[in-house]
Amino acid sequence: MAPPVTLHPVYAAYCENARKLPKFSEQTIPLPKLRELANQRSKELKNLLEVMEQDKTVTHNGVEVRLTLFRPPGTQNQSLPVVLFFHGGGWVFGSKHTHVKPVRDNHVAVVFVDYSLAPEHKYPTAHEESFAALSWVIENGDSIMVDTNKLVVAGDSAGGNLSAVISLMAKERGLVDAIKAQILIYPATAGSRENYESPKLYGNGDYYLNMKDCEFFDNAYWNGIEKTKIGFPLLATQDELRGLPRALIFTAEADILRDEGEQYARQLTEAGVSVTCMRVIGAIHGYITVPVVTPAYKQTMAMITNQLNEVFEKN
Repeated sequence: MAPPVTLHPVYAAYCENARKLPKFSEQTIPLPKLRELANQRSKELKNLLEVMEQDKTVTHNGVEVRLTLFRPPGTQNQSLPVVLFFHGGGWVFGSKHTHVKPVRDNHVAVVFVDYSLAPEHKYPTAHEESFAALSWVIENGDSIMVDTNKLVVAGDSAGGNLSAVISLMAKERGLVDAIKAQILIYPATAGSRENYESPKLYGNGDYYLNMKDCEFFDNAYWNGIEKTKIGFPLLATQDELRGLPRALIFTAEADILRDEGEQYARQLTEAGVSVTCMRVIGAIHGYITVPVVTPAYKQTMAMITNQLNEVFEKN
C-alpha cells in the first residue's frame, strides 16, 4: 500500500483527468490520433516566451535527424551557449509541441531533437539519431550561431534516458569533453524495475504514469533487445561512468521512475561524477509538461538556469 502522498492540487487534478482518458496500453485510439491529442495540450499554455524558431534536417555519418532551433529574439548574430534537448514520451510520443514551455524557458539557444518515434522505429534508432544530432552540432555550431564550447544535454523521461545514454556514447566515441553537463529530469535508467519500491507504490494508475503504460512503451521501442548500458545507463560499470559530465537530476515523489533516477545519481556519485539530485515532493511524472505552471515547475527551471549559468561561466 502506498504511503500517504499529498500531490500539488494541479497535479492531483491532472491525475484525476488522466484516469478518464484512454490508456496508451489499451490502444483504443489510433496512435497518430493520440499523438495529435498530446500535441494539442500546448494550446492550453499562456504567456509563452517569444523565440526565433527554425526547423532543420541534418545528416551525420549517414544518419538523418530532424532538429528545431530555438533562440531568443534579436540574437541571430550572437553565438549563444546551447542546450541539446531530448523530449520525453516513452519514445512513442512527444514533439516540440508537447515540450514547448520547458524548451522556451531555458533562456539560451536550444536545439530540440525530433528523433523518430516507436513503434515505427525501434531501438537503437532514437539513440543513434540523438548521437548524430550531438555530433552534427559539435561540428557545425558556427553555422547555427551556437558556442559548442558551452554545450549541455538535457531531457525528460525517455529524453532523460537519451541524455544519459548520449553522454555514455560520447565517452565511448571520444566526444565526452564536448558535453559540459547533463540535465536529467525523471529519467528512465533501469533495464528492470523489479527491485525498486516506487513502481510498486505509484504504478497502479492513480499517479498518471502506470506500469502498463511503461510496458507498452518498452515493447514499442526496445522490442526485447539484450540490455546493455547503451540503452540502460544503470547497467554501466563504475569505469564506464567515471569521467562523465556533471549531472543535475530531478525526480518526482509520486513517480514510477523515481527510484531508478535516484539510483543513477548514486552510481554517478560513486564513480566520482559531480551530481546534484533533487526529489520534488508532491509532483508526478511529467510535471514539467503539465500545462499549468506550478511552484515545482518554477523552481525546477530556476535550478536548471542556475546550473546552466554556472557551467557556462566556467567554459
